[in-house]
Amino acid sequence: MRLLDWADSVILAAGNSWSFGRLDDEAKWQDWAVGFVRASDFTQRVLPDPYQFTDWREWAMRAYPMLEGTG
Repeated sequence: MRLLDWADSVILAAGNSWSFGRLDDEAKWQDWAVGFVRASDFTQRVLPDPYQFTDWREWAMRAYPMLEGTG
């Protein structure tokens, strides 16, 4: 799965998280992910810092299980 497809899927599954924006530039995935981590639905969860990862897939594999059930 491509990054942009995954990001769109996560936003749709999360519900009202469109407020922080859609990922349009794959090179800025870490900036987008920080906005996602700081979205109000997820602030109570301890999600991994996207800037600690160079590969979005590694971050996604760690973050996604923590996001399940938040939509």
